Amino acid sequence: MLDKPLKPFSLLIKPVGSRCNLNCDYCFYLGTDESLGGPRPAVMPVEVLERLCEDFLGYGFPTSVFTWQGGEPTLAGLDFYRKAVETQMRFGRGGQAVANALQTNALLIDHEWADFLARYRFLVGVSLDGPPELHDSHRKDRRGKPTFDRVMQGIAHLREAGVEFNILCMITSLSQSRGRGIYRFLVAGGFTHLQFIPCAEYDPATGAPSPLNVSPAGYGRFMCDIFDEWYNAGDTHRISVRTFDAIVGRLAGAPQLSLCNFGDRCDHYLVVEKDGGVYPCDFFVEKKYALGNLMQSSLAGLFQSDRERSFSRLKCSYPDLCLRCPHLDLCFGGCPKDRLSAGGGRFGKPSYLCEGLKIFFEHTRGKFQELADSVNQSAIPGAAPAKGRSAAVSGAASGRNAPCPCGSGKKYKHCCLRK
Repeated sequence: MLDKPLKPFSLLIKPVGSRCNLNCDYCFYLGTDESLGGPRPAVMPVEVLERLCEDFLGYGFPTSVFTWQGGEPTLAGLDFYRKAVETQMRFGRGGQAVANALQTNALLIDHEWADFLARYRFLVGVSLDGPPELHDSHRKDRRGKPTFDRVMQGIAHLREAGVEFNILCMITSLSQSRGRGIYRFLVAGGFTHLQFIPCAEYDPATGAPSPLNVSPAGYGRFMCDIFDEWYNAGDTHRISVRTFDAIVGRLAGAPQLSLCNFGDRCDHYLVVEKDGGVYPCDFFVEKKYALGNLMQSSLAGLFQSDRERSFSRLKCSYPDLCLRCPHLDLCFGGCPKDRLSAGGGRFGKPSYLCEGLKIFFEHTRGKFQELADSVNQSAIPGAAPAKGRSAAVSGAASGRNAPCPCGSGKKYKHCCLRK
């Protein structure tokens, strides 16, 4: 029996754990399997998959979101995902909305994979760090070979099949001064949904930042450069940058649809490892943060457990500098892992990226507020669209694949986005 109404949450599922066919220089997840210890399967067993689907779909959320990630989740094999979809259909209720997302390096994507992903409407995230010289500098395969051309071939298969996909681009010390060029490269390549992720990793023994990390100020300048290209080129109507969407959404009054690192609490999703182990966050898949195992406990029970609540509240332990910051209402201190590492294992210091976030917000906040105001104006019945309003901007408050705020039960892109 749950002790309070259940807030909807999503699942981030690791069907092969940290196993991957790449050996990216900056990967924080390699070796996670070994650190968790004990006998662990190569791929999530059928009984764990069935338990996961039966339990999660039983809550009847407006949209039940399954995000498949790794390591490299395609290593589970296409038959695993056929089984996953069949299991979702078996345990889902009539008319229940189910969304699947897959984060991949795209090396294994061929015609068969792409046709499957298109048929079942998976939203795919593809990791691409920009032009070949940047991408191949860090994203090599297990033999040390470059991967850019193979990634582009996988993307070609996705496009041919009509799969919806986003591009995820890592910002490193090598790329931090090339924001404008990276943005132009991606847009020229026809990519319209982008996410830029700061490389912010640390030596687990000393807490020292990795030499591959984007510098705090470099991160701020990079995001300012991306924003200027996006805004000044008039791309607000056609290019979705996830961080920008999240900020416009929060300023427009839809904070529940923000990125988790810009949320006020860490209670958006649960991580499910291949053995059924459940953790509160992708960056905290460690024994000391384990919530339990779905084979012995319900997902709802783990989500509402004291351990999860304690973890969620950690983000609210702001240092004094955050409490005095005019941008706390946007970043809420940033991702806790960046505060934990910067604080030497404690939450007493601001995020490693704090300086960069301030640079970015001070440069862009006024224009973001104008975009948010246009979203709110367009939501007023009978109001004329604000000049320059676009699908990308007006959809920012909810996200194109999120449930429509009007309550219709449809995705935003199939409902009010078209009005």
